[in-house]
Amino acid sequence: MKKPYLSPLLKRKLLTIAAISLLLASALQLYTFGISADFISSWLRFSFVFFTLISITVLAIVPAVNYGVNKVSGRL
Repeated sequence: MKKPYLSPLLKRKLLTIAAISLLLASALQLYTFGISADFISSWLRFSFVFFTLISITVLAIVPAVNYGVNKVSGRL
């Protein structure tokens, strides 16, 4: 049997991050520019940027800092 590429926990985290980034991008786009002619394209760009920033922070930087602090403090 083939192993799934994404674990269910990681898939749930990515979907949550995607939903948050879409809502954040919608709020920023509507507050800053309103509904303009290129709303969809700029909304998708904002969503991609927020998704990238949030996912790198949540899935890479925070666990790496946590691991480093635990390693230095002697808990590992």
